[in-house]
Amino acid sequence: MNLDRIAQLVADGLMPLIRTDFSADDAWHRVVEAVSQESDGVADGDEYAAQQAAISDLSFDSVTPETLASAWPREHPGYVILADHRSMREATSGEDPTVVFVDLSADDEDEEEFGWVFGQAFRCVATAAASIDDNLSIANMDFAEFADAVDDDGVFRGF
Repeated sequence: MNLDRIAQLVADGLMPLIRTDFSADDAWHRVVEAVSQESDGVADGDEYAAQQAAISDLSFDSVTPETLASAWPREHPGYVILADHRSMREATSGEDPTVVFVDLSADDEDEEEFGWVFGQAFRCVATAAASIDDNLSIANMDFAEFADAVDDDGVFRGF
């Protein structure tokens, strides 16, 4: 895994969308398209696109939030999105694909004070990525607010 490259994207203000399943190229393209859709995520009447960078690198095959967090350079806090097996299966079947948002920003103080855990993750519909990215980037909402707002099936679909 080339985490230095991913960490640099985070430092540059981009949200890495990392492919972790390589079973279907068409599905990957549908996931990237869905994540790239504009949204009025900060409710100001303007449409915003996630500032994301799509990463399709076989060294990330089968990476999970846990394995990514355990290897992540903690001096580069940020967030990443994983397009995993479920994402590809949903995109292949014509469903709205979901992706996994991963928090790689929590530090020891956050964990102690707020109970936030480094590497915490939640699943969201891919079309909600821009809204989440926008709100996190301006500190309008924090990661835990999104993670706590998942539906009964464990997927965040928006507020």
